[in-house]
Amino acid sequence: MEKGNVLIIFSIFVATFLTILIFVAAIFMSHVNNVLYNFKLDVYSIAKSGIIAVNKNKANTGNFSYDAKTYQKELEKNLRASYDLDENLSNRDKLISKVTLEECKIYTKGQKDAFTKEKTDDTVLHMTLKVKIKPIILRDFLEKIFEFQIHEDVNLNMLKQ
Repeated sequence: MEKGNVLIIFSIFVATFLTILIFVAAIFMSHVNNVLYNFKLDVYSIAKSGIIAVNKNKANTGNFSYDAKTYQKELEKNLRASYDLDENLSNRDKLISKVTLEECKIYTKGQKDAFTKEKTDDTVLHMTLKVKIKPIILRDFLEKIFEFQIHEDVNLNMLKQ
């Protein structure tokens, strides 16, 4: 066999391997984006239900709660239930392996949001979460790469009707 033939065969093998690797990575990243999108929607719904639970029987009175710590406890409780997480909001066996609630604050109208750097239009429950997704391949190498930050604001006055 000539040197040129071996080089061509080796090049074809490497190109095929890289094409398959890129294809698998693209499919996985598409799946990760879908998981993050659904998680963000869930966080919004969980926050809304937490606000309603904290304020049940008093949403139509002047006693509506503006206590961020109460909402944070309710949010963590609902995240644990929805994603089968432990007390530390982690579960290494699941696709979403860890959630960290970095910020949970209430901003009143006109305050500057620390995440978006814009003024809020209304009174909002502001949340910033860090989500760790378990990689399906090269777990030790990719673990730090698959940490994502999610920001969500829930308008408190919208729920106060």
